[in-house]
Amino acid sequence: MADIDLADVTFERILKQHGDDVDPSKIAKPQQTVMLVYHSFGIIGNGGFQYLFEGDFPGDPEFLLTRQAYKTIGASAASAAFEKAFAVFPNSTPPADIDRRLEMWQSKYKLMDAIKDKSSPDALYFDAMDGVMKKLNAYIKSNDAEFASLPE
Repeated sequence: MADIDLADVTFERILKQHGDDVDPSKIAKPQQTVMLVYHSFGIIGNGGFQYLFEGDFPGDPEFLLTRQAYKTIGASAASAAFEKAFAVFPNSTPPADIDRRLEMWQSKYKLMDAIKDKSSPDALYFDAMDGVMKKLNAYIKSNDAEFASLPE
């Protein structure tokens, strides 16, 4: 099974177990880790941190669990991109109000910055994406017992 397939299948099994609107703060840490990394990977990969900041994750309003999930799998380059992105906000904490959050983000960065500025959070994350998936799949494989009871 290709690595993206392993992560995809595991993510789908987590959703099958807990439902599409699962609160990640209420599930086992290994499942939470996979769910948050995989979900944010798709969002940021499609539109940078702007896309992430356009919404909320239930149970993770400040994305603290999401940021920790990247650290848990050892994705240090992606974690550095998160740290730089969240540094835009006071105390690295995005406002609860999405419009205010986007206003603050857009005052500093645009998605096109990833092309011009290789040190922008988006560029750093995009460069780290292959490593994220490798780390996520290594995490799944090394914690396979934690996922064994999930429905097929």
